[in-house]
Amino acid sequence: MNALRPLLSQARIGMLTPWAYRASMLLSFLVLALQIALYSVVWRAIYSGHDGPVAGADVQTAVGYAVLGLTVAGVLDTSPYWSIESRVRSGLIGVDLTRPIGLLTQNLAVQTGQVVGALPTVAIGLGTGLIVGGLAPPASAGAGAGFAVSLLLAFGVSQLITLLLSLTSFWTLEVGGVGMAFFVVRTFMSGAVLPLWFMPGWLQVLAGVLPFQAATYTPLSVYFGRPPGGLAVALGVQALWIVVLGALCAWLWSRARHRVVVQGG
Repeated sequence: MNALRPLLSQARIGMLTPWAYRASMLLSFLVLALQIALYSVVWRAIYSGHDGPVAGADVQTAVGYAVLGLTVAGVLDTSPYWSIESRVRSGLIGVDLTRPIGLLTQNLAVQTGQVVGALPTVAIGLGTGLIVGGLAPPASAGAGAGFAVSLLLAFGVSQLITLLLSLTSFWTLEVGGVGMAFFVVRTFMSGAVLPLWFMPGWLQVLAGVLPFQAATYTPLSVYFGRPPGGLAVALGVQALWIVVLGALCAWLWSRARHRVVVQGG
């Protein structure tokens, strides 16, 4: 229990920090509800000219995907990629390096807390989905169980991607521009808004070789009974990305720790 105490402390910090800015959090809930409502209207308008499914998906699936995709992204993508950068610039990174747990572990614990703090987003997203009539139960009981497992793996992939980008601040000291480009690519390639099955073949291939789809599209495709390559393959790819991204973070940190420059403090 003593060994877990520092981790729980960092997770608690991550959980409470977003709620220190309650107006911002409440505004994000409103934005999510508006997004879901608008996407519901847009998808129904797109399908109004079609009598049958498009790319194997009917209008209920398309709207349900938007509801669940925006909700999942609203929870898992809450960890800020500039967290390490701000601490490098302020000099607080020096304090982090003296703590009894490693920097990567600290940040993953904080990011976990931030995801926990964002869990009310689920109630907002699914509640709005019920109001607009856009979310049906999982394709099957097996799909529901697979979705739960895939969502847990997606959490690992999402947090490691964020941590990997954060570590680049040891070289750039400023990840704002890179972060903006990263956000656009991540949102699109993860399938958070547009399902990969609607994309052209070449774009599906490109998205398939990037880790972003394992953070959002894979659990959603499992939920709707369309896991790429089958359930076992889809979960295996997610697990593989966790190993690869974890190794990349460890390697990058082994180089970054020799470049620590305290800017302030």
